[in-house]
Amino acid sequence: MSNLTPGAVILVTGATGGIGFEVAAQAAEDGAVVGVHGSRLETVENAIERLKARAPNARYIAVPGDFRQPGVIDEVVGKVVAEGGRLDAVIHCAITGAPDTSGVFRKLNPRNFGMAAQYVLGVAQELAFAAMPHLAVQGGTYIAFASDAGKFASARQSVIGACFGGIMTFCRNLAMEVGRDGVRVHCMSPSFVLDTPVFDRMASVGERGLRAQARAGLGLPSPKDIAPITLFLCGPGATKITGQVISVNGGLNA
Repeated sequence: MSNLTPGAVILVTGATGGIGFEVAAQAAEDGAVVGVHGSRLETVENAIERLKARAPNARYIAVPGDFRQPGVIDEVVGKVVAEGGRLDAVIHCAITGAPDTSGVFRKLNPRNFGMAAQYVLGVAQELAFAAMPHLAVQGGTYIAFASDAGKFASARQSVIGACFGGIMTFCRNLAMEVGRDGVRVHCMSPSFVLDTPVFDRMASVGERGLRAQARAGLGLPSPKDIAPITLFLCGPGATKITGQVISVNGGLNA
């Protein structure tokens, strides 16, 4: 059963990554027009070729761009609206961090703290700002991805956890404001996600990923576990749901 209204126009940022690609693929399989974002044209074109193998009859809009550059977010949103004719949902999976902002706090570089806030929280806010007028036309959905680091305290995550917590609070507050325009806002908050480059790097060197895999009673999720609920929140079955922060972590955190 489809989660989405056929023909819905959806922008998926970070669609070249593990979670973003699966969200884009399942949206395309549901009959959506998918704006495929990544930081570089080469990776976007590669992702679209892979998406066509999953949903050959779907329509894709290539929207590459580095969100750290001024004006790019407006350009990406504008192109999707111009070519798609509308905008029904934005699913923000692209998270760009800053160097030296994860790890033992006293060993971090404080000059990068503001950069982390801008690239993680600021980009999510700026994207919502650019998309909101278009989402309000017919009542759409904005979903930002964060991490359970923003909900559950842990060592070595003081800076990045604060950024993710900021996204969660932003989404909850914005949901209360834009509900009167028919727009729903949510935050998806995974923890460790299998079959992603980040997890593969951690597992290959025997770090926390393997310990988390052993602790998750239901098993750690993969992108295929995360995409369906994400798209459900954008569809007709979720029109009365807003302001939620949803952890998909296999029972790693409760």
